[in-house]
Amino acid sequence: MSGALEIKVIHEPSAAEPFVVLSKPAGLASAPLKSLDEDSAFSQCARLFPAAKSVCGKKAVEGGLLHRIDTATSGLLLVASIQEFYDHIIAAQDAGRFVKGYRAECDVNANNAQALGGFPPLGMQAQKAAVLCGLEISSYFRPFGKGGKEVRPVLQDSNVAALKKIGSKKIYSTKIVAADFLGEGAAKLECKIAQGYRHQVRCHLAWLGFPVRGDALYNAVGGPSGGPMRFEAVSLEFPDLFSEKIFRFTLD
Repeated sequence: MSGALEIKVIHEPSAAEPFVVLSKPAGLASAPLKSLDEDSAFSQCARLFPAAKSVCGKKAVEGGLLHRIDTATSGLLLVASIQEFYDHIIAAQDAGRFVKGYRAECDVNANNAQALGGFPPLGMQAQKAAVLCGLEISSYFRPFGKGGKEVRPVLQDSNVAALKKIGSKKIYSTKIVAADFLGEGAAKLECKIAQGYRHQVRCHLAWLGFPVRGDALYNAVGGPSGGPMRFEAVSLEFPDLFSEKIFRFTLD
């Protein structure tokens, strides 16, 4: 294992519940790039539960890893220990039944998207942003910036050049389920997604004018507090393979 950057196992796999739920720290990658010898949350998981390596996932080195969170993000990951569970959750995700929750400490900056550039006007969604709790913001996404390290939202009425660059024909939605204004230009938001695109929640919040504190990519001022990014993956909700039960895991 990798010193201080070690996973915490929340749920161990069994015959009846063939999956691992783990929590990873910020700074540890979700998956290795080329080899399981590279340290990552999945590499550590596979050493503890070797069956996860035999699952055929998106890439050979990812085994039963069902989704990723950014390296700078801490929180929950789901890993299948058998192929049937992996296939089941992929189908559940396509049906909008694999729901992930995130908690963010944000700056309040209405000019954030304009300062960063590349964001379309919010349009009708801006009118709804006055009442944050319950707001669902939706878009396509396209790569942006040097090497495509960032993403930007794209709308159906965006210009032709932007529409040609979208990475997927899917619409991705982020729903704000709780909002707490802290004063002094800060807020805590909780969000949920059922379909995930790279940097989706961080980018959508930046677009709304609530960039995550410490986010070097999507916060125009980086956040007055400095330090690590204030963003956590705090909940998972998904259906059981063998029954109608819904599993729910939440970090405090």
